[in-house]
Amino acid sequence: MTGSSMIRGSLTALMWGVAATGAMAQSSPFDMSPERPAQTAPAPVSPPVIPPAVPRQQPPASTPVQPSAPPPFAVQPAPASQPPVASPAPAVAVPPLQEGARPAPPRSSSSAADSRRRYILPYEKLSLSGEMDRRQWGIYLTPEQAGAAVSLNIGYQNAIVVAPESSNFQVSLNNVPLDAARIEAPDGEGNVSLKIPPGVLQVGTNLVTLGVQQRHRTDCTIQSTYDLWTDVNPANTYIGFNADVAGTFANMDDIQATGPDGKATTSIEIVAPALGNPAFADSLLRLSQALALRTQMPNQTIRFVTAPSTERKAGTLTVLVGTAREITGLAGVLPPEASAGAFAGFGTAAPGGLSPLFVSGPTPQAVQAAIETLFSSISRTPGAQRTTFSTRSWHAPDVPLIMSDRRIALSELGLESTEFSGRRFRNEFYIGLPADFYASAYGEASLLLDAAYSSQVLPGSHIDIYVNDQIASTVPISNNGGGIFRHLPINVTMRHLKPGPNKVTIEAVLMTAQDQTCAPGAPASTTPRFALFDTTEIHIPDYARIGRKPDLAAMAGAGQPYRAAGSPVALSLDRFDTDTMSAAATLISRLASVAGHPINVETVASPLVIGDRDALFVGTVSQFPQALISQFNLAPSSQVAWKVGTGVQPPVQNSETLFNDWRQRVDGGVWEGQVSSFEEWMKRNFDLSSDTLRFLPAAEQPYAPPANVSFMLAQGLSPSGDGVWTLATAPTSAELLDGMSAMTRENRWGDVTGRVAAYDAAAEKVETVEVERPYFYITGAFSLSNWRLIAANWLSSNVLSYSLAFIGFVSLLGFATFVMLRLMGRHR
Repeated sequence: MTGSSMIRGSLTALMWGVAATGAMAQSSPFDMSPERPAQTAPAPVSPPVIPPAVPRQQPPASTPVQPSAPPPFAVQPAPASQPPVASPAPAVAVPPLQEGARPAPPRSSSSAADSRRRYILPYEKLSLSGEMDRRQWGIYLTPEQAGAAVSLNIGYQNAIVVAPESSNFQVSLNNVPLDAARIEAPDGEGNVSLKIPPGVLQVGTNLVTLGVQQRHRTDCTIQSTYDLWTDVNPANTYIGFNADVAGTFANMDDIQATGPDGKATTSIEIVAPALGNPAFADSLLRLSQALALRTQMPNQTIRFVTAPSTERKAGTLTVLVGTAREITGLAGVLPPEASAGAFAGFGTAAPGGLSPLFVSGPTPQAVQAAIETLFSSISRTPGAQRTTFSTRSWHAPDVPLIMSDRRIALSELGLESTEFSGRRFRNEFYIGLPADFYASAYGEASLLLDAAYSSQVLPGSHIDIYVNDQIASTVPISNNGGGIFRHLPINVTMRHLKPGPNKVTIEAVLMTAQDQTCAPGAPASTTPRFALFDTTEIHIPDYARIGRKPDLAAMAGAGQPYRAAGSPVALSLDRFDTDTMSAAATLISRLASVAGHPINVETVASPLVIGDRDALFVGTVSQFPQALISQFNLAPSSQVAWKVGTGVQPPVQNSETLFNDWRQRVDGGVWEGQVSSFEEWMKRNFDLSSDTLRFLPAAEQPYAPPANVSFMLAQGLSPSGDGVWTLATAPTSAELLDGMSAMTRENRWGDVTGRVAAYDAAAEKVETVEVERPYFYITGAFSLSNWRLIAANWLSSNVLSYSLAFIGFVSLLGFATFVMLRLMGRHR
């Protein structure tokens, strides 16, 4: 009896255990703890990729599965119906994620996912700020990519103060709006996936518009609009394909479809077995320019290697260059045409999907002929007049080049008429200026404003104009009851303009009684308060045009003076290794891109044979002769003291430099304090400084790069002053390549001005040294009007010289009047 009771007790306990286990199994789907992914580990990680023609049962391994409901024990295929955010068709290879969901970490560039993703963001860092903001650029798609595109994915994170119920993305492709998506990822990176309707994308260039509309959760002040931001991650912003077409190219036009990688970088990897041969250097540099002009991406890096990578990498164009004998077997199958004559084209994809570009032939002469064929559809005569800067890959449309008096409507610059119901309206456009632009001290442009504001807008509101993020003009709104501006002229100073593309921003700060009240829980206003019409025009008058040297801004903006036709530009390298050659090719390709045509370059064996022609020097600072370093007005000690350690004593400064340094440091003191206060008062009230109040420009001071600088561009003159020399240098070869890649990125290249541009890698910023005494040279035909404008700008920069000239002219006029009266007076 006791035994039976024990048996019954054991069975009862076993049944309770099974029931408890079942209860736990039922509750497990609601377990949101971080350990849940570990429980689903037995699920297959890399299922085979199913061809598009076969009905798909589960998503590919390249994209993490996001089930609509947590599975109980085993991982099940994702259901056919995904969340309502623009679900792709059943054949979509990249399924959407739920809005606001945190994505799985992106896989490495070697992942198979990259074959079905086309990264599209050309910006290393993109922050869409304020109540409204947008970017617009173009991407090139091959026929296979245009047909296989099914979704647009955006990875982002926003400020916690952004109200998700009234904030959303505004995305369009070729001016066709995609579905709206909320902005609701303040705690971590979120994803939205938008379906691309069939037929929206086309073969060739496609226009991408990415914008946001954001509202604050609680605050109604103008200041609160500066707290609104959404950061877009380039690694998770891409077009998804339903086939492996991302890096497969067939013809030469497909080079434009290389695009960026997950860090917004485009890499051109040139495999050259004959890289160590100096005689082949000119051909390799010309090849790099041809490829850069075809891709036209803003953040391009040229890298020379002796063997190709075995994996497919997004945003990378792999090029094999050399004779057929040299490159046979390196990657893929070499087309038989390469053994018969000059050949430039794509071959059969190698194992792993690599689709390399072959530039080959049976002889070195045939290889050079193959390189020249790459210029067939992009060639332009050096020195020929162009009308635009090619900016479509990072800003669309292309920026117009304004050479003389011209009025351009905003509709021609990519802006549309816009109504706005928020507190701070902001929109921007670009204009371009030539390399010999010289009107930074006297000139004024005009913005002929077509706009309107409602009766809600209170006096005290204002419209601000910024040029390259510097305030240039302000127009107050002082009327009640609303108003309309019809071609209202707003004078905009030209002091912040520079050669190349220039950004102009229109900002309207709108104050209303509703925002001052800021009732809790009140809905955001939807009634338009402000409107900007695309009939608004920017008027650039005739301005002074004369070349200056040295001038890194002219080089960075338009490739001056290396873009001019004539004798080849001399290139001196301290060595022919991969890092130095890659750095030189990256710089020259960047110059070719801003110039709009290839730069005629000739490598030289020694700086001593350059003479007085224009030249480029690329290498580590310690390898160049000291006489060459002094030619750039750099401190001779830079070759030893630049980042070599604390044991090296810094150079002794001269008394004048040391005095000026202490003058800036000391706040007190009777004499120095009075001078500093007087200078600050003059600067604040009359915009005059010690640099302005001078008879002649000050002498150039030698520059010694500080320890925080890792790369430097410096420009000087040849010994006779006829040629312009540019030096790209760093302490080591590795820093030379990394610094060149960082400096030539679009977000930093525009900061290259003056005679020295030094890059601080830790702070990711560019420090410049302005030119004190530039040399002027004529760039066009003689014009009395132009010389008058040149004199006006120079005298405006040197006020005391202007005052002296004015006093001399008045004295001469008085003396002439006195003499005339003596000769023709009444006593005669």
